[in-house]
Amino acid sequence: MKKIIIIMLATTLVVSSCKKEKSTTIVVPVPTISMEILGPKVISLSVGSSFVDSYGANFHNEDGGIDFIASPTSSNLDLSTPGFYSLTYLSKTKYGYMAKASRLVLVTSISPTKNYSGIYARTANSQTVTIAKTGTGLYTTDNIGGVAANPDYVFPVYFGLINDSVVVIPSQTGSVIGDFKSLGNGKLIITAIDTSFQWKLDGSAFGTSLRTFVKQ
Repeated sequence: MKKIIIIMLATTLVVSSCKKEKSTTIVVPVPTISMEILGPKVISLSVGSSFVDSYGANFHNEDGGIDFIASPTSSNLDLSTPGFYSLTYLSKTKYGYMAKASRLVLVTSISPTKNYSGIYARTANSQTVTIAKTGTGLYTTDNIGGVAANPDYVFPVYFGLINDSVVVIPSQTGSVIGDFKSLGNGKLIITAIDTSFQWKLDGSAFGTSLRTFVKQ
């Protein structure tokens, strides 16, 4: 009887020693991080001017804090050549999560005194749009396509005059209709009779027709 008890006890010890330790899986949620541009998201500068970023950006990190980014981490800004450029602010957390945002900069040779704000009407359908000056050579319009009777097309789009006649538009996010990649054949036309803008749009919801807007 004692032999049987001893054998059973030994077997129990062997089985117990073969059991694996339980592992615990810890799920770490991806933190909510973001980059916030401070100051205007689009600015304009005259050709040959100097620029020091006085705005910066705030990086909202994974600990719920805010890290101030004083200057862009990358830039293609060329103050000697008219056009649109990008200042990019980028930062990442100690675990490698990254956020970035960009500020657009228009470099222009147009005079700061020039102002072409106003109400314009598209010649193809008489749809009126508002064009507003926000800086030297820098403008917004609330209906870049001059599309009638569709609120999905009414949202602000930036464009710039790099000189007294050439209009450019940077790539930017639209609304539900998609993003803008470029503006072709953009120009400002001033005659003794009227002032007008012309452009073609490269966007997911627009055709390739030339659009003309005459100031009212």
